[in-house]
Amino acid sequence: MILIEIIIFLAITITLSNVLAKVFPSIPMFMIQIVLGILLGLTEIGRSINFEPEVFLVMIIAPLLFREGETADIPAILKHSGTILFLAFGGVILTLVSMGFALYWLLPTIPLAACLAFGAALGPTDAVAVNSLAKRLKMPDSVMHILEGEGLLNDASGVTAFQFAVAALMTGHFSAADASLTLLLSTLGGVLAGIVVVYVKRQSIQLIERISARDITGYLLIELTLPFLAYLVAELFHSSGIIAAVVCGVLESRGFRKISLFDAELSNVTETSWQTISFTLNALVFLFLGIELSQVFSPIWNSQTYSNLHLFFIVVLLTALLFLIRFLFITLFYSITKGIKQTHRHLHERLLLTVGGVKGTVSIATIFILPVAIGGVDFPERSLLLFITACVTFLSLILGMILLPILSDGEVTPVTNPRQMEIYREVIACLEEDLETREMSEKEVFALQAVITNYQDHIQELFTETMSDSSQQEFQEVQALMLSIERDGLDESYRKRKINTDSYRLYSMFISRFQRSIPHQILSFLSFWIIVVQRIIRVILHPKLFWQRRQSRGKRSVIDRGDVSSVRDVFLKNSETILNSLENLRDVYDEDLIDFFVEERKNLMEQVNKRGLFGTILIQQDPLYTKELLRGYYLERKIIDEHEGREEISTFEANDYRHRVNMLESYAMRQPSDPPFRFILRKKKPEKNQES
Repeated sequence: MILIEIIIFLAITITLSNVLAKVFPSIPMFMIQIVLGILLGLTEIGRSINFEPEVFLVMIIAPLLFREGETADIPAILKHSGTILFLAFGGVILTLVSMGFALYWLLPTIPLAACLAFGAALGPTDAVAVNSLAKRLKMPDSVMHILEGEGLLNDASGVTAFQFAVAALMTGHFSAADASLTLLLSTLGGVLAGIVVVYVKRQSIQLIERISARDITGYLLIELTLPFLAYLVAELFHSSGIIAAVVCGVLESRGFRKISLFDAELSNVTETSWQTISFTLNALVFLFLGIELSQVFSPIWNSQTYSNLHLFFIVVLLTALLFLIRFLFITLFYSITKGIKQTHRHLHERLLLTVGGVKGTVSIATIFILPVAIGGVDFPERSLLLFITACVTFLSLILGMILLPILSDGEVTPVTNPRQMEIYREVIACLEEDLETREMSEKEVFALQAVITNYQDHIQELFTETMSDSSQQEFQEVQALMLSIERDGLDESYRKRKINTDSYRLYSMFISRFQRSIPHQILSFLSFWIIVVQRIIRVILHPKLFWQRRQSRGKRSVIDRGDVSSVRDVFLKNSETILNSLENLRDVYDEDLIDFFVEERKNLMEQVNKRGLFGTILIQQDPLYTKELLRGYYLERKIIDEHEGREEISTFEANDYRHRVNMLESYAMRQPSDPPFRFILRKKKPEKNQES
């Protein structure tokens, strides 16, 4: 039962971290997950989690690095192979020696071999943390490829070096020659294990195909088991399981791919599955780091044996030394390869590589392998080493979070896609021409207008995707304010019986559609307050209204012109309030942003008065809308073909556009068989039936 509770709590915490990352976009998700892990570690559930380093390495780190190897840009990494090997192996050894002797100088009561084990644990960089830090920043490709390649390799070298330090601690004997030879053999053994596992997998697939037993689920399960199998096979022969998992992933990405419907479906399912698995495992990495921080911090910090100020000084000094050593080591490499006189030209790159070498959960997992006793005698300094390692790791992450944005060239701004916008506008022009030339019923006109509105939303999506994070936050705050005004005005009209329940639901559909108009919302704290907290307040203040709305949700409604007319009046009144509020915000937000919302609201008011905006919302529940939407997709494909034929877009771009159209078309065909509204264009009979 405890295991089930742990799984549920971890799932809830991971989901919460994803939500909070949207609410507070300026804070990296991994930092939110570490804090949540610390809080979880303080609970009874968190304290019941037993951290097993070997299980952590095989169940979390191995599949993550397998996926990193599978998606890595191998040619680009090979281009920087010299720097990567220098850092992945030489850097780990230098960190082992320098950090080990530094800690021994600061705390001579700890055995030297244990101090060297501490240095080895801090050798590997955390590829997961680096990617989380750098994904929103403009970083040179060369730096990212070096950090990516280093992260794929140095886990193995760090763990192997740590094992030798522990052996020296246990036996009191250490041989540098034996350690170097074993490290080389362990690496080569891991490479061989990865190759063998991939070879066996491909032979198995060929056998399955010969007996006509192909199955997407079976193939997916085979791929998902590869990193675990590679790791265990390598460890069975005393080789590096981490290297085996990485090599296995790299070979999987370089294999021959057939172009068939089965392989296309398998690729889509595999990609979706790995996205979910990778996100979950990445979250677990930082949750476990937080849990371990909470568990190792309190006993040492509250101990009378060590001065807290002295411990704080040691952690800060070791963290600074960690980055200084890395910077000097990188500088030495650049001096050798590019010449001392040219080194100053690469200062920015060296600083990025230095700060990008943050430590992570692999360091925590490694240091936990330290024995509890040596020669049958308790090893009391183990808890102290766990504490220092965890604190140095956490502090390095904080420094990376602060310094990388300063050293980078700013936030990544999505590239505009004017050609895609042009295609959408051409589709809209064709549909508007249909409005003028085709003979259509009133419902068909509503359906066609709804499709035009749909494509206008696509243009707005492309526009907002090009905004920076800060601009999107302002956009969301203003939008949240408008939604709040809209909701308050709707609730007030319903309480005063200006609209009935069906009209209320119709307006609510419009508000929901407006709220979903920005698909990649980045909520700030202000907009989070407006959207979530105010909704809770409305429920508390008006519980009867909330209960009436809940009761009406399961009913199938009939909407007529009278309902639409009453909703229109409420909408126009709310719009006047919104426009006045927007004018008052000109001194708070960017003028262009306010102008955008003012113009959009006035366009909506014009559509309500002339075209019947709410009719276009209702018709989206009708199969007729799907029919017109499919015509829009037909026109979009035709226009894409024309642009490709004129060589205005490449074949690859055209295929990407078509792929998007195919997904939308497939989704549009899944029309609900029993929509919540039935749209009629005649007037209802007197309200006699409704009152009864």
